[in-house]
Amino acid sequence: RACMSQHSGFDEGGFLSGMVKSRVAVVVGFFLLGKGQLYGYIFAGRILLDVTGSFELIKGLLGEYTEPIFWALTLGAVYYAYQADAAVKRETADFETLTREEALEREKTIDKSATVFEKMGKARSKPK
Repeated sequence: RACMSQHSGFDEGGFLSGMVKSRVAVVVGFFLLGKGQLYGYIFAGRILLDVTGSFELIKGLLGEYTEPIFWALTLGAVYYAYQADAAVKRETADFETLTREEALEREKTIDKSATVFEKMGKARSKPK
């Protein structure tokens, strides 16, 4: 939508703006969040706005501040997803480097949970 001007021609500035936003979302999504979470938030939010017709209403109310507010909300989603991902890593990252002999010795008594989720469940249920 943004790449078409009022005179039914191609608006290079609008197209470039959309491309820059998309590239920022891709870089943030792939490198910071591990791909999917950011796109899930954006996709679900966009569907909600389109289905309800709320985007045009919000744009009418907020005017020129609509885009910066949506960018701030997107950054909030990025921060939330990053914190959630970091919490999982903190709960499951108990790795240390061992010599071959130490590894063979510990292998005899190590927890052999099938999945990370089992390991997280055991860690949460331990009395503190």
